[in-house]
Amino acid sequence: MKFYCEQRFGLVRACVARDGQPLLYAEGPAQDTSLTLWGTRSVARLTAKSGRIGFLKFADGQDAMTDLSDPDALNEGAAVEVEIAAEARADKLPRARLLGVSEGAPRRLSDPLGLIERLKQQARHLIDPQARFEPAEDPDALDIAEAQATQPSFDLPGGGYLSIEPTRALIACDIDMGRAGEGMIHTPRQAAKRLNEVAVEEVVRRLRLSNLAGLVVVDLIGNKHNGEKLTGLVQAAFAAEGRAIACGPITRFGTLEFSRPWGARPHTEDTPLRAARRLLWRAVAEARSDAGGRLRLRAPGPVADQVRQCLKDSLDPLTPRLSVETASMTEVVPLR
Repeated sequence: MKFYCEQRFGLVRACVARDGQPLLYAEGPAQDTSLTLWGTRSVARLTAKSGRIGFLKFADGQDAMTDLSDPDALNEGAAVEVEIAAEARADKLPRARLLGVSEGAPRRLSDPLGLIERLKQQARHLIDPQARFEPAEDPDALDIAEAQATQPSFDLPGGGYLSIEPTRALIACDIDMGRAGEGMIHTPRQAAKRLNEVAVEEVVRRLRLSNLAGLVVVDLIGNKHNGEKLTGLVQAAFAAEGRAIACGPITRFGTLEFSRPWGARPHTEDTPLRAARRLLWRAVAEARSDAGGRLRLRAPGPVADQVRQCLKDSLDPLTPRLSVETASMTEVVPLR
C-alpha cells in the first residue's frame, strides 16, 4: 500500500492508497494524547448508570459511555478497564468497550500513538493485518483523498452516480443510473446489474474512507437482484473488517442493508480544527507566490483560536510570516 503524508504546523494529513485509490484518510494533530481516540485503553471511573448504559470519566476529564451486560455487577464509583470502540461524533459521546474491573485511579494503559501510526494501525485492523506501507509524496493524492473523504457522493466509473448521505439514524445510499445505460437500450437489466455491483464495492470504499458506519441502506437499481452475490461483494470489499459486518437479505423494496460498527470520527463532520488546517494549507499555497511577504489569516472565533494554538509552538518556517485575526469570513490576506 502507498502511504501519503504531509505535515506542517504540528498538523498532519495522510492517506493509505492501493491501486491508485485512496482507502483511508486521517488529519489532525501529529500528536494527540486524548484518551477517547479509537483503540485507546484506559482505566476509567464509572460515574453513573442508566439501565444497561454506564457513563465513564477518564483521567483527562473526558466522558464516554459503555454497555453494561450486568448493571448490578458494578457500583457507581468503580474503576473499570475499557477500550475506545467508537470516537465522539456529532452530539454523541465516545463509546467504550468494557474489558473488566480494575483498581486505582483513572489512567492511560496503552501507549499514545501519533496520527501516522494510528492510521497505519487502522489499515491493519480494517484492511490487511499484514499491510506494508510504501512512503510516497504527492499533494494531489492527498487532495483527492480529502475530497472523497469529506464528500462521499460521486460519479461512478463508467457512468451513473452514487449518493451517500449520513442521517441521524442511518447512512442512506442511492444508486442513480444516469447516463450509464446509454447504448444499452435493449439490455437495461444487464446495465443495472453491472452498475449495482460497481456501486456496492464503491460504497464500501467510500464508507471506510469517510469513517462512516452504523446502519447502511443502499437503494439498488431495478429488481430481481442476486442477493447472495451482492452481499458477497460487500463482505469481500470490507476485507479484514468483513467479520464485523452484518448483512441482511435484499428487501422487497430493492434495498441492500448492512451494519458496520462505528470507529474513528467521520470526516464528513466539519470542526474548527479541520477548518484551521485548511486555512493554514491555503496560507502555504499563497506563500509560494508571495515569497517573503506577510500573510494575515482571518477566520471566525473558534477557527481563529485553533489557528493560534497551532502557531503557538510551531517551528514551521512560515510561522513568523503569519498573523491571525478574528473575522466573519475565512480568508488569507497578503500584507503589502
